[in-house]
Amino acid sequence: MQKDNRALTVAARRRQRETGETYMQALAAVRSPRLNREPADATSAMTTMGFAQLMAAGAKARAFPTVYPGGAGAVVREAVIPLWSQVTPAAVADVLCACIDMIVSQGRSADILDGWGSCPVAAAMLRTATWTADGRWVAARTWVDTEREEDVLLGTWVLLALAHQRSDKDLAAEAEGGEDDGWDSTCDECGGDLHGKGTYGCECWNPMACDECGDENGDCDCHLF
Repeated sequence: MQKDNRALTVAARRRQRETGETYMQALAAVRSPRLNREPADATSAMTTMGFAQLMAAGAKARAFPTVYPGGAGAVVREAVIPLWSQVTPAAVADVLCACIDMIVSQGRSADILDGWGSCPVAAAMLRTATWTADGRWVAARTWVDTEREEDVLLGTWVLLALAHQRSDKDLAAEAEGGEDDGWDSTCDECGGDLHGKGTYGCECWNPMACDECGDENGDCDCHLF
């Protein structure tokens, strides 16, 4: 703890010299945001809202053909940081688990972190790929509560960016000039695919849309048996 505080003080003093800010202003700027750990906010509604906000931030990576730290990663990071002090630990745990599910469904493995530097929380989550859903969530929540906040934040935006990267199939279809019927179009706001309902938590979200054909009003025959 003392080592972390010294590093924080050095960083704040450096920023103070570079920007002319007061020490407290510089300290606030270099200090990582903290999760919302207020007991009164530990509700299912707050968890759902936080999950939606973070997933919408991760969907911004879909606007990039490939995902790497300085491109899509940076965009997702900048979208996640302003949300961090609003979301709860339970929402972050849900997001970490959802990201692993998405990565596994894409057939990707732990080497997905190659080139992303040291991401201890992301690496730990990737090791749970074969675990049960309940075991993975318990592990995720434990790490959210016990690991350094900076590492949890890093692991969250890194996994969000990686989980939302376009698949090889998507890229191949795009390279071949695949048909543009709106099914594969992306939202200008969140960068996510407009797959029927759009992205939960974004203005493109349309709960009335059909998941099968993308009909905006759900007036199709897809679910008639």
